[in-house]
Amino acid sequence: MNLIDKLNEAKEESFDKWFERWYKKQNLEEQLIIAASQGYSNFRIRIQENYQRSSDFDENRKYLVRRLRDERTVKNIENKLGTGIKVEYKEDKATRKLFGMSVNYYSDWIQITWK
Repeated sequence: MNLIDKLNEAKEESFDKWFERWYKKQNLEEQLIIAASQGYSNFRIRIQENYQRSSDFDENRKYLVRRLRDERTVKNIENKLGTGIKVEYKEDKATRKLFGMSVNYYSDWIQITWK
């Protein structure tokens, strides 16, 4: 096994371990059932809000944001939840004027929808 194979294997193994721990801690299925019982047909896992700056995040938060933005997270959530549930990464970017200056806003989340 050459170095690139070892690096990719370590990367995949690390992600898989993180995802399983994160998914278990989120109790996501229970949260979806609660949302459905309240009449909702979607659920958001917020990653970054408009008012937050990633430069203000501590190292643990930066790590979580990086993992949640990974495309494998969306795929793994979708696999865990099963058929009939759609999982997507979404983002919103906007520029607004504030006292004559342009201010950029950014937020992103994982959207889970069902019918």
